[in-house]
Amino acid sequence: MDEIKAQKKALKKAYKKAKRKTVLGWKILTILCAILMVIFIPLCTILNTFDNTVAAFVGGTFWKLENEDPNAQYFTTDFSSPEEMVDYGLTVAQQVEAEGAALLMNNGALPLAKDAKVSTFSSSSVNLVYGGTGSGNIDASTADTLRTALEKVGVTVNPTLWDFYATGAGKDYTRANGGTVSTASATTAEVPWDVYTDDVKSSVAQYGDAAIVTLSRVGGEGADLSYGEVNYLALDDNEKSMLENLDSMKKNGEIKSIIVLINSANALQVDFLKNNDYDVDAALWIGDVGISGINAVAQILVGDVNPSGSLVDTYCYDNYSAPAMWNFTPSVYDGYVEGGDVPAKGSTYMIYQEGIYVGYKYYETRYEDYVMGAGNAGDYAYGDIVAYPFGYGLSYTDFKFSDMTVNYNDALDVYTVAVKVTNTGAVAGKRTVQLYVQSPYTDYDKQNGVEKAAVALVGFGKTGELAPGTSEIVTMNVNKRDIASYDTYGAGTYILDAGDYYFTAANDAHEAVNNILAAKGYTVASTNGKMTADGDADLTYAWTEDKLDTTTYSVSENGTAITNQLSCADPNLYDGEDNTVTWLSRSDWNGTLPTETVKLALTEQLKKDLQDIRYDPADYEAVNLPAMGKNNGVTLYDMIGLDYDDPKWDDLLDNLTFDEMNTLIGDAFHWTMPVKSIEAPGTRDENGPQGLTASLLGSGATQLTATAFTSEDVMAATFNTDLMTAVGTIIGNNCLSANIACLYGPGNNIHRTPYGGRNFEYYSEDGFLSGMMSAYEVAAIQEKGVHVVMKHFALNDCEQDRIGLGVWINEQAAREVYLKAFQAPIEVGNGNGVMIAYTRWGAVWSGGNAGLVNGILRGEWGCDGMVITDNVLNVYVNGPDGVLAGVSIYDAMMPYVTDKLPEYKNDGVIVSAMREACHHNLYAIANSCGMNGVGANTTIKLTRPTVITMVIIITCAAAFFCLLGIVLWIFGVRKLRKSEEYKAYKGFLKDQKAAKKA
Repeated sequence: MDEIKAQKKALKKAYKKAKRKTVLGWKILTILCAILMVIFIPLCTILNTFDNTVAAFVGGTFWKLENEDPNAQYFTTDFSSPEEMVDYGLTVAQQVEAEGAALLMNNGALPLAKDAKVSTFSSSSVNLVYGGTGSGNIDASTADTLRTALEKVGVTVNPTLWDFYATGAGKDYTRANGGTVSTASATTAEVPWDVYTDDVKSSVAQYGDAAIVTLSRVGGEGADLSYGEVNYLALDDNEKSMLENLDSMKKNGEIKSIIVLINSANALQVDFLKNNDYDVDAALWIGDVGISGINAVAQILVGDVNPSGSLVDTYCYDNYSAPAMWNFTPSVYDGYVEGGDVPAKGSTYMIYQEGIYVGYKYYETRYEDYVMGAGNAGDYAYGDIVAYPFGYGLSYTDFKFSDMTVNYNDALDVYTVAVKVTNTGAVAGKRTVQLYVQSPYTDYDKQNGVEKAAVALVGFGKTGELAPGTSEIVTMNVNKRDIASYDTYGAGTYILDAGDYYFTAANDAHEAVNNILAAKGYTVASTNGKMTADGDADLTYAWTEDKLDTTTYSVSENGTAITNQLSCADPNLYDGEDNTVTWLSRSDWNGTLPTETVKLALTEQLKKDLQDIRYDPADYEAVNLPAMGKNNGVTLYDMIGLDYDDPKWDDLLDNLTFDEMNTLIGDAFHWTMPVKSIEAPGTRDENGPQGLTASLLGSGATQLTATAFTSEDVMAATFNTDLMTAVGTIIGNNCLSANIACLYGPGNNIHRTPYGGRNFEYYSEDGFLSGMMSAYEVAAIQEKGVHVVMKHFALNDCEQDRIGLGVWINEQAAREVYLKAFQAPIEVGNGNGVMIAYTRWGAVWSGGNAGLVNGILRGEWGCDGMVITDNVLNVYVNGPDGVLAGVSIYDAMMPYVTDKLPEYKNDGVIVSAMREACHHNLYAIANSCGMNGVGANTTIKLTRPTVITMVIIITCAAAFFCLLGIVLWIFGVRKLRKSEEYKAYKGFLKDQKAAKKA
């Protein structure tokens, strides 16, 4: 028996050795490669699906120039080195804050002495808001703190108090830092007073020249600021307690003054200043300060800079007093059933029931009607509601406006207004002159639902630095077209009413109304104190239009007829809604002021219009497919400098294949893809409302050298168009140096309420100011060959339900408030692109609204460039509706568009629209810095990002060696079975089995 076991063991050992030699290696190879395939095949699929995102995050590109022409530099930098560009950017950013910060109150506490010793209070003092969160988030990691900025101007900061907030017990109350898309409002995080130690409190007296209190609020993409039960823009209990205790310290002589810095792009509710309960001595609004703005703030505090900013939003004692607040919470349509026949992203709506009465256009108009006893204004206590009006801002000196003159150029249809500004104070400073117009509110208007604000900003200018006793003439040009009103329900176009008109030069919107009231004969005395102050009639100019004009402004500046284009968003004109809306009207303030949300109900038509795709071939006449894939030799290089309508574009477009069109249009998440048939390079695209940034997607490998500017409201508060040109120049150069050919920004939506999450990305509550300031910034960016797509076109004025929210609005409000911010950059600033909002106009997605895009943007305004969507995160942002309405390209992280459009490859209507979309995209690229290096003989080689190429290689190699392993495994098994070891061992086992049976 032992001999048999020994024989079996020896045979088995020989067999296993033979098996290892012929089979095991291939078996292991096959299994390992199979495991790699299980991992890398899905990874390869994912990386190829999200290749744009991968390239933006880790680096890489999708094309390479062959025969690159080094002399083909169509756009070049203005700087000799990156360091020079960075230094200039820091200077400009600081100057923006210097001229944008607005002094709201000052009882003489400012400026501080250069050698002042101060205590900086609040957890925010060590954690300033430099910018908002989300896609516009900026990198301010190298910025000065409030302490270092103050120390640079000679001020000594209480180190004990600073350390208490930075590293001591107060650090536990630090506000969370943002960066990504928010899901909820930020919250206050002030330190409770009982956490302050005796050592900290006793340190204040040694640094008691001033207590500088920083009140910070931060907003961002994805969520509006909380309102209702928690009012994020009001002081919380800990902030109130802090100020109350500072007041006590001041009364006890421990501190001399209390200075408040409002570090917020959202208008803080300043009810605590109404009766000055905490004996605050000075308040300075500084917005979000960007990379170097805090240095300007420090200079202002010590008087090295005289503040000259003017508020771009109305600051109130009660933020809920804005009529828009009644309709700032999305409502669900009556009849909506989850999982029913209406998509979830079409279930909610918001009604802009306030119409044109946003910000000062509400507060000042109702005030004038109250003073004049008109419009059922009621007992409107303006002074109890408005703390600081639109345009308000103090100085360390005094100015006087005088010698106002007005001239009209009939040929240009332009008024030229000049105002003399004299510095009557003791220190040098700058001053903004704001020019407002009042249009008559007529019986025709009341009958046809045309609304008129008491004053509307139509011009502005800013002096240079004026020494005491010196003067400067500020000249402003007003296009009479900006005085016209949109008549939705009557003429269906812009009109100029018959009646009396007024211009007035003023320091702010409220002063403007008082000036016009003075011109009409009203005084504080004659109105029994209803007027808050007597106006200056000498700073007004009146003229009369003899008759109603419905024709002069019924065509745009490029000759396109202007008619109603947005009736789909007006419940009173849209056939698919049975309920109607009463818009707020100055003809009856108390009777029309919203007090509850109007309920809208789903109808069959509304349900149909809310579907993800609205395109129905039956609604269109059939057309033949356009020419494709002709290979006629025309390249994008040949199109540089040609007009959009040049017939040669048809030859170029004939070369495109359907797949190339589909990719160019639908696969553009932070890139445009190259097109080999016409040797068109792709481009890299990035965000930039506060300056170029890749912080949302970028990693250390893809961060960019760029200036982080202040929030856009601070830019607008400068009222300095030359400074906006400098901002645009820096951003353009930043893009050029980073090879960015398309900028997602600036943001041109409106501060409809103080609670908009992305107010930091937008300029103002006023469409005219937003548009004109943006126009100069956009023009300068595009001078460097960077295609600008302003966002978000349009009505992305809140973040709640932003993906799919239906906004109902009348066309007058849409054009005069919300679209006006985009109009000037196109018509004045030569801008040529926008980013489409997620918002629906009524039921219709913005990008599928042909009246909005093809009618107004492309038709009336003449925008021929790239119109891109916001990130495609839902299927209602779709290809067919978009290309038909005028969208040309999709910022698509998901493949919804590139998967859907091929279903229409035999539909001549859709393919023709795709061809025109490519025309717009290629026109933008041909005239951009993306063509740098492309000469007559340059060709394009299509590539992939290295990381994706590596994954593909590994996947292919794993598949190859897995197959090879299987084959050799099989051959090895066959070879094993022929071996003597195999035969001997298997024979032995067989014999043993037979012996047992016997």
